[in-house]
Amino acid sequence: MSVPGVPLGQQPHSVQIVSSTWARDSHDLFDFEAHHLHTKTLAVQRSMTCIRTSTDVQMIGQHDTIPPNADQLLRLVQKEGVFWVDKASTASNSKKLWLVVRDLATCGQRLTEGDIIKLGRFKFRVRQMVASDCNGAQAELKFDETSAQTCAADLTKMEELASTMCRICLLEGSAEDDPLISPCDCKGSIQYVHVGCLRHWIKGRLNLSENSTSFFYRPLPCELCKSVYPSYLHTTHRNGTSERTPLVEVPRTKAPFIALENMVRDSQQHSTRGLHVISLADNKLLKLGRGHESDVRIADVSISRCHATIRFHRGQFVLEDHNSKFGTLIAMKKPRALEANSAISIQVGRTVLSLSLQPNLDFANNVLSLSQSNLDGGGVDMAPRLQQMAGSNASDERALRLSLLNRGSSTLTTDDGPQTGTTPDWQQQPQQQQPPPTGPPNGSASPHGGASSGDAHRWATF
Repeated sequence: MSVPGVPLGQQPHSVQIVSSTWARDSHDLFDFEAHHLHTKTLAVQRSMTCIRTSTDVQMIGQHDTIPPNADQLLRLVQKEGVFWVDKASTASNSKKLWLVVRDLATCGQRLTEGDIIKLGRFKFRVRQMVASDCNGAQAELKFDETSAQTCAADLTKMEELASTMCRICLLEGSAEDDPLISPCDCKGSIQYVHVGCLRHWIKGRLNLSENSTSFFYRPLPCELCKSVYPSYLHTTHRNGTSERTPLVEVPRTKAPFIALENMVRDSQQHSTRGLHVISLADNKLLKLGRGHESDVRIADVSISRCHATIRFHRGQFVLEDHNSKFGTLIAMKKPRALEANSAISIQVGRTVLSLSLQPNLDFANNVLSLSQSNLDGGGVDMAPRLQQMAGSNASDERALRLSLLNRGSSTLTTDDGPQTGTTPDWQQQPQQQQPPPTGPPNGSASPHGGASSGDAHRWATF
């Protein structure tokens, strides 16, 4: 949005970027406890791309040639007066942007299903969140975006398996309450196994306790063919109906609970890939870290003893950092708009970029000059419109008012008609002359006077 009389394209805000780069390049980590960082402050007033050459961070135009050996960090896109933070390119190999949780204004981040959490060099995906027991939902045992793997049990063909032997108990035949299934790629005399026998074997391997409300589940492979056993059993009954039940009998989890999936680089490492299902009932605080008291213990050197926590607060799952060495991060899933009163920090590899909106002094001076010329000529005062168009904060608005008080005449008029709400005091006609004060002038009130906007701002999302 433009202001009449102000140069076209000039915006009320610019973006201040403070970059901090760690000298070491190790697993895309950034040491938040390091004292010797390469820092740089940049100001951006239009769409630009942030790049890094070695430890030097700079901004270039979106259509400028990228220097060789330079890493593209992110793009700052200006659209309709709003600055957006986005990935450097749409290519699949573009660096992922990570939101730094410790630098958020709320000191915590509300989680949603599908979020990717990074603790040091270890990653989790939020697979499931259940806030209440109203619908009786239980943990879904799946590890990809598609439906979980299933194994078929057809009770209409029990006669065909009457002489087939179970490879675990070595008994023949299939029953309605304990059918024979083929859960893996084994063939021949070891192809079939009773459902009850396989469940007993898996339960012993996973060490699941019936009295526990939280558990860790991992897909187990067959010891012979090495294929992974499915998570669910699809049973077809004689009357034609079918149902899906968990192949693994896991403990019933009390809501609220959250399911976090380990994300490992090697998809063949089935022993480390798994699902943490943790109940947060009775105001439980979920602890993630390297310490033995952690609910989710991660034995990795990049993890602090008490790295982060997840709590259930007012119907939401909130992730908080505990001053960890290598930080707690949330992957950005879509472009994020910068807000006037809320700075954010984004980590890209070993660089952390702190972005905040700052008032554009050239824009403010042009508006003030235009406002003064309009006042001198009996025209319309433009200052009240600045706040509406720029989304200025209380500090910017007060600065404009004080400046207009000093510049304007003792009697101010406006042709805009009555404004909605209370008329600002600097537009009201003084009723009587006040004697000059004898003591020192009062200090101005805090530009952020009063409490913050609370949970409405705390949980504001793009």
